[in-house]
Amino acid sequence: MKDLVIFGAGNFGRETAQLVEDINMDKKQWNLLGFIDDTPEKQGQLINGHVVLGDMEWLKKNSSLNLWIVCAIGESRAKYRIINRLSAVEINYANLIHPNVGLNKTIELGVGNIICWNTFLSVNTKIGNHVALNPGCGIGHDTVIDDYSSLYWNVTLSGNVRINKGCELGSKSVVIPKKIVGSWSIIGAGAVVTKDIPENCLAAGVPARPLKYLEPIEHQQSS
Repeated sequence: MKDLVIFGAGNFGRETAQLVEDINMDKKQWNLLGFIDDTPEKQGQLINGHVVLGDMEWLKKNSSLNLWIVCAIGESRAKYRIINRLSAVEINYANLIHPNVGLNKTIELGVGNIICWNTFLSVNTKIGNHVALNPGCGIGHDTVIDDYSSLYWNVTLSGNVRINKGCELGSKSVVIPKKIVGSWSIIGAGAVVTKDIPENCLAAGVPARPLKYLEPIEHQQSS
């Protein structure tokens, strides 16, 4: 089995640890060593039976161990910043996919992805890197989900949808066919996207409308 660590010992981290157990129940693939988390109070804690090994420094000190990692952080901008920091460490990115998720041969899949139970992906879909698909998502044919994006519970994307880099889609939101959600935008829970959504935007409602614009991530990086 491959040695795995989960970056993030929060709520999604705990769910990801359970996902690893589900995968191993079907076919033993991963030896979960524990969590990596930057929160000082969590260091050394046992969380659902798995220890918080340390912070980023632990990874640097143990980079020779041929470790695999996933980043179990839902918030896309935080996930992006963590992945940038991880680029300084020699490490492998795992794909964690629940056994009841069927991946047909037409699907393109990057690395570092977390795909939870009861998620359906149709033909010719493309998933980038470090994407999180929470339980019950439905991904229509020819849809593209770009790097760092997170879809929360029961999101539905129709066919030929484009979710650009770093987006977050709230639980039970829907995107109708051929619509685009711009990079680093957030769609509120229960929203229905009937028109293209611009980048760096918070949109909500039925139909979804922009409520405010968010600071571009490159500005956050430089501040």
